[in-house]
Amino acid sequence: MARLHIRTGVNPDEPDEPVVTLRVDPEGSPGERAVARLGDHCYEGDGVLFLSQTDGWAEHALDGCLLTVDIAVRPSALGHTGADLRAFPGRSAVDPEAVLVLRAETEADPELYARAAPATAVFTAPPDHELDAGVHWPMLLAPPPEE
Repeated sequence: MARLHIRTGVNPDEPDEPVVTLRVDPEGSPGERAVARLGDHCYEGDGVLFLSQTDGWAEHALDGCLLTVDIAVRPSALGHTGADLRAFPGRSAVDPEAVLVLRAETEADPELYARAAPATAVFTAPPDHELDAGVHWPMLLAPPPEE
């Protein structure tokens, strides 16, 4: 099961800045597997992987203390992961052509969330595996594109 958190210390350039982080299991649900395989189609930065915003993004919604993050991916990018598009009937509220591949929820402090970076950091690792920021490069997902 994907795990969602808001934590500091993720961005070495801004260690006090909260970041919405999502941990996906590469052997988990179809959505987790699809998100994990998106990392193969990213471009590398300084210790991070960037998914082009034209390929996919993270949509955030905060309702009281419940933070919901939806990962939306364009069908062409999702097809490159080998995922079966029929397994993902949901569509993005921002762009109905984009497929919703994963939803994660967590209780979140609204004040902490208000200070969070706009990008979502996705780490891929089995649930029993300890993450090491120096070894596990996060995939950064931008917010949805603006029309």
